[in-house]
Amino acid sequence: MYTYPGLVAIVTSRSNGTQNLMAAAWHTYLGMEPPTYGVSIGRARHTYNLIAESGVFAVNFLPAHLSEWIQLIGTTSGRDIDKFKKFGIPYQDGLQVDVPILQDAYFAYECKVTDVRTHGDHELFSGEILQTYKDAEMFKENQIPDLSKLQVPLYFGRSTYLIADDTAKVKKHYDQG
Repeated sequence: MYTYPGLVAIVTSRSNGTQNLMAAAWHTYLGMEPPTYGVSIGRARHTYNLIAESGVFAVNFLPAHLSEWIQLIGTTSGRDIDKFKKFGIPYQDGLQVDVPILQDAYFAYECKVTDVRTHGDHELFSGEILQTYKDAEMFKENQIPDLSKLQVPLYFGRSTYLIADDTAKVKKHYDQG
């Protein structure tokens, strides 16, 4: 089953001194009041245990020039290695909750878990967004990413990415009905 292409998020977590990051293709904004974001994580994943224990997570979005990090993060387990050290990924501690925030992210959320729902072999963690981070230089006044400054990686599966940049054609569709 494929749901590609999609924007891959890097989910970071920390519990009892152990931290991790994972690539997540299944994530979405869930609500406005309160602002809520959801990530779907397999119960067998190391990150699942860290979020279940701590009750918090962060969602980070990396630019296309860091697609190699996204791929490495998504194909290794934090049970086996410290991915932050192994791949030299800089981070800072969250301002509201105890999670790593990637310094190279152009956008990130800190979230506190408010609900967990089972969907097959995954759990959907819903988290109230407590803090946002944005590299303002990468966005236009209307809050849309400025693709003349930011290249966004879209994942197609099987280690393949499409890079959305200012050469992409944006088409608006207006329903006439």
